[in-house]
Amino acid sequence: MSEIKFGERIRQVRKNAGCSQKEFCAALDIPQSTLSAYETDRMQPTISSLVKIAEKYNVSLDWLCGIEKSAPSFCTMGEALGAVYDLSEIEGLEIKFTVNDRLPDDIETPENRWFVQMTVYGNDSENPQNADFCKGIRQIADNISDLESYSISAETYETEKEKVKNYYDKPLTKRDFPALSREERQKKHIEWVKQHLNDE
Repeated sequence: MSEIKFGERIRQVRKNAGCSQKEFCAALDIPQSTLSAYETDRMQPTISSLVKIAEKYNVSLDWLCGIEKSAPSFCTMGEALGAVYDLSEIEGLEIKFTVNDRLPDDIETPENRWFVQMTVYGNDSENPQNADFCKGIRQIADNISDLESYSISAETYETEKEKVKNYYDKPLTKRDFPALSREERQKKHIEWVKQHLNDE
């Protein structure tokens, strides 16, 4: 039986949580050198560390140990919404959010419904990740449609899901939001308002 490789899964949990190695180590109460050894498979994590990761980051021990093949799924709406934050923070991916929650007299009609919408323009040269995101969403939409119309089995759907995830496995970077003074933020805010008034 081959040795279990924990590194990739531990690294995935940390990145999904948006943690630096330092932050992750603080949460687990382990030295950074130990985490680095875990992530590069130079050292196997202790049972205590695996249990802490499972509890703090809501993943199963089976998944961490490679017994479960599928990645952890959302358990709460908060986790799903956290994924939306993560999407919006990807460098080179621009998502435009539309919120329609101001209904006349707070009455919803067939023509005017309460909704939220996320729009990504595939041919956006300033945001190179948009094209892959749109292509991937198209494949997801096709797979879900095929599953819901019973033209593929649940097993085929899971296989297609893994194919899409593996095909788009290029690493992403998080957008940099610099720390600014109050004055710098005010100046940039005024510039942002002027630019967006001109766009409308």
